[in-house]
Amino acid sequence: MGSFSENLTNRKVIRFLWLLILSTVVTQSYTVINAAVMGRYLDPYALAVIEACAACLSMESYFFVSTTTGFSFYLNRCIGSGNAKRQREAFWGSLIICGFMILAGFILSLITEPVMSLANIPDSMRDVAAPYLRIILLSGGFWGLENFLLQMVETLGESRVPAVLSVAGTIGKTFLTVALVIWCGLGVEASALAILTEYLGTAAILLFWILRKEKGKELLRAPCVPSRPVWAELFKNGCVKSGMMMIIGVGAFILKRQVNTLADDILVGYAYGVIPANLFMNSLAALAVAAGLITGQNEKNQRNVVRYWNRKLFLWSLTGCAACIVAVLVFAPQIICFLAGDGLSDTALWAGCLILRIQTCALPFVCLYMIARNSLQALGSYRILPVLGAMEAGVSLLTAWIFIPRFGYPAVCWSVAVKWGIPALTGFLVYRRRTSVPADHGFQGEGSG
Repeated sequence: MGSFSENLTNRKVIRFLWLLILSTVVTQSYTVINAAVMGRYLDPYALAVIEACAACLSMESYFFVSTTTGFSFYLNRCIGSGNAKRQREAFWGSLIICGFMILAGFILSLITEPVMSLANIPDSMRDVAAPYLRIILLSGGFWGLENFLLQMVETLGESRVPAVLSVAGTIGKTFLTVALVIWCGLGVEASALAILTEYLGTAAILLFWILRKEKGKELLRAPCVPSRPVWAELFKNGCVKSGMMMIIGVGAFILKRQVNTLADDILVGYAYGVIPANLFMNSLAALAVAAGLITGQNEKNQRNVVRYWNRKLFLWSLTGCAACIVAVLVFAPQIICFLAGDGLSDTALWAGCLILRIQTCALPFVCLYMIARNSLQALGSYRILPVLGAMEAGVSLLTAWIFIPRFGYPAVCWSVAVKWGIPALTGFLVYRRRTSVPADHGFQGEGSG
């Protein structure tokens, strides 16, 4: 697509979006296939082991992936400013920090037992969960590097390469998982090995692609150490993004600890229910990516243009939300049974359908939340992001400490809509106010604090 700052048309934006949505759907389809393989060739409880580790995986994502996403927001603004030196420094600074993240992932993989105890993983699952969790923790730094390079390619206006890599990576990851489970006799750790392999392969290909582009050659022309203001902005953007997500993650982690105390059948149903719900949510997240890019690269600072496109993106998202809601209200049991295969108990089926229907019906809140949040960070409104994260975490904590002990599993499901609805409405109000004031690039006073 090239640039998001001028000559925007429906055709250009839709062309970018459909490739990004396609790549997301293909990427998320691995989770669906993985669930079907685990349910048929191992047993339905194998997926419950992975879901029991989900809190650890979420915290890893909130740190490694969210931090590098924050870097991409700053780099996106640097490109919008046209400052070549600052762009190169931001790129190299991000790569240096990614190197330290890889080291951090290796250290985390050495302390699996304390992590499982902290996550309250049931004792009956720990022997199976340990090798899976060890590999997942090791892959965290590579996940962050892959995410940064992917965001970099998208910042340059290219959505075809991520789409192609998502298709190829998902096919390879799926084949490797099936081969390791069926032919090599591995358990749930097969899924983790396939994921790590994909991160490594995708990062290598993305780096090679960037090196072949003129803009990439310009950024990589000579290694450089970022100046103090650039380091400050990288840490500010990375810490704000990861800090917001870590606040959310603490609440989600404590909530997941409480969920892990529920019956095994409930955990199995929950694990199968969130898979299609997350598929819908992550696919619609492409519109939030576009919102952040359009807002960040608004070189002329035309707030009316920003508001026009973000409003249009949200209205487009409502169409997708409506289709997903209708599908799960009608076909939720069939979707769960397709994933789990035979042997799923009635309790597990009920638990899966409940979380799938409620989380899908909350999708409009999610879309509003993501579009407002990405736009606010692209505009340099950092302070509100931890507040939004605290709102989401607060609902999770109340659910874990008060509502689950009293109402049980239904409280887990209903909390999803509440924890997204409150920060979504708050973020939207702040976004409306922020886009109504005179603009600046957000570079004034860099390094001043």
